[in-house]
This record gives sequence, structure tokens and C-alpha cells, in this order.
Amino acid sequence: KALETGTKLLLTPGMSQIYYGDETARNLDYPDAQGDATLRSFMNWDEINDTTKRNGVLIKDVLIHYQKLGKFRKDHISVGAGVHTMLSPAAYIFKREYKQNNYTDKVVVGLDLKKGLKTISVAEIFDDKTKLYDYYSNQQVIVKDGMVNITSDFTIVLLGIK
Repeated sequence: KALETGTKLLLTPGMSQIYYGDETARNLDYPDAQGDATLRSFMNWDEINDTTKRNGVLIKDVLIHYQKLGKFRKDHISVGAGVHTMLSPAAYIFKREYKQNNYTDKVVVGLDLKKGLKTISVAEIFDDKTKLYDYYSNQQVIVKDGMVNITSDFTIVLLGIK
């Protein structure tokens, strides 16, 4: 479950630690290894740019997933240090807000969304005409009537001001 693991690790509040190879679904199945020796196996550099799959997912797609989430986390302190508020439980949507002194950072994250058109209410977080960027689909959207519309083949939305 490399994609799910990456999502949970990189969107969790607080500090996040990725062990080398997590971002490339490195194989941990070594028959002669005992204990945690599998965690010290060689990095799977040779699998990144080919068609190698692990559990039905291309290794390069796992890496891209981690990179998108990592960039979003790096660019937005609110992901790790912000106050978490659930906005919708069904298609899980939440916001995180970080405020300290004169600095504010806000994001909206949607998980387990449907592919195609997604309409997300951001009225209580962002003002109309605010330009937001979806770090996952690499799209800029503008808040209109408290909503954003994003069309993509992804089930994740990572919204913030870029």
C-alpha cells in the first residue's frame, strides 16, 4: 500500500519521517534476511524509470506521488503545524490553518474523491477570486462563489496558494 502509506505519512500533522525506499516501494522481501536486515537492503534505483510494478502500481508512479505530497508539505507549514478541521467526512476533505504573528498559511486537502470533475467548497477558508493551486493535478483554479472546480483523473486534491 505504498500510495496510501505516502499519503498518510506526508499529510499527517507533526513531523513526518520517510525511510529510504518508502518513496519507491522498495522490496523488503529478502528470504535470507533476519529481523530488520530487510530495512537495510539496497535502494531500488534501477526500478524507478522502467515498467516495474509492485502490488499493481508502477514504481515511478509511487515516486511521483511522494514528490507531489512532499512539495505540498514543504511549501505549506500548515500541513504539519496547522490546526486540522474536517470539512467533509464522506469524501474526506479537511483544512489546515497555521497562524503565528503576522504569518498565515492555509490549505484544503481532499482524499478519496471521484475522478473527473470535483467541486469543493472553500468559502470559509479562501475569499472569492483567490488563485489556488492544486499541487496534485498541477492546476491553478480561482475561487468563485466560495467553490473551486477541478477536473482531473486523480482522487486527491492538494489546494494552497502558490
